Amino acid sequence: MTRLLSFYRLMAILCISLLHLYAGAQSTAPPQAPGLTFIARFNVTIGPPYVVGETAHGLRRIIPITGGTIDGPQLKGTIIPGGADWQVVRKDGVAEVEAHYQFKTDDGVTIYIKNVGLRVATPEVAARIGRGEQVSPSEYYFRTAPKFEAPAGKYAWLNDALYIANAYRNPDNVVIDIWQVR
Repeated sequence: MTRLLSFYRLMAILCISLLHLYAGAQSTAPPQAPGLTFIARFNVTIGPPYVVGETAHGLRRIIPITGGTIDGPQLKGTIIPGGADWQVVRKDGVAEVEAHYQFKTDDGVTIYIKNVGLRVATPEVAARIGRGEQVSPSEYYFRTAPKFEAPAGKYAWLNDALYIANAYRNPDNVVIDIWQVR
């Protein structure tokens, strides 16, 4: 009988321990959002679009990148002409952007960037942007996820993080504010 009581006590202790362990794993605190660190503002100048036309994916447009500037606490430089935004405007009016270009830092290092994102606007707002009108960024959603390729050295840190950006379209340029996700 004593052996049986010892067994039940041991089982009870084991069950209570498992319950405490399980309860500790089930945190009720909400997850913590990652932090953001502002990197730089890109002022990207653009040329008139080349319109390929309707494709299986939507309206294909190629928008030349003609230059621009980069200014921020972590990065300063000049955008090198020659890149482009290979854009598709879907049937629902959403613009899928995919810009490929390069820039030279103020100390002479060339860095490649691929910037993929979405611009979502009502048909009326999209038409105003398309006509070259100044449209408030509050009237549409324009977000991107830049990815950098930097050589070894001072800017190699750009290769080892994720980035997000707010963007807005002006008549003659696109402004992109980039943050590093911490």
